[in-house]
Amino acid sequence: MKKLLYIGVPLFLIITGSIVFYLGINNSERNPAVKGTGAPPQVEAVGEATSPMAVDAVKDAHEILNGFVGWGGSKNFSFSSNANKFETLYKYIDLAILHAPEKSLETDLENALNALKKAQQHKDVQGLLVAHRILHDLDGYLNKDPLDGKVWGYTETVSGNARKALKYIQ
Repeated sequence: MKKLLYIGVPLFLIITGSIVFYLGINNSERNPAVKGTGAPPQVEAVGEATSPMAVDAVKDAHEILNGFVGWGGSKNFSFSSNANKFETLYKYIDLAILHAPEKSLETDLENALNALKKAQQHKDVQGLLVAHRILHDLDGYLNKDPLDGKVWGYTETVSGNARKALKYIQ
């Protein structure tokens, strides 16, 4: 009986956790840009004119980059094994640019896109870090969430200065 509990309870928790994780990833209301279905998520944005689609696209792009280079991931990043994720990342950033209400936000997103393209072309992880820092700052700003409390200072929108980003891109 004890053996059944030692095996059964952890197995049940793993299966339940996997189902919850799967449903969270594939929720079409949370990712309308990818699924193409469902209503846009209702997110309270910073500016009255900030599109919920732009806010959500920035958040999703930031999550992908967190997976690439966040928390020390840049040390083991492989461009070849993540090649298929770049297309999704580009789509999120393009969607955010399309719905960006402010010129500074659009410029920052274009800087992130240019850093990603340069990084992918030259297989340079530093470019991924630059794009991640841009999207990190924008995500925290647009979602009124301080994230980890760190502002990297790579954006015009948040920091008033994008020199750090431009230094890498040019």
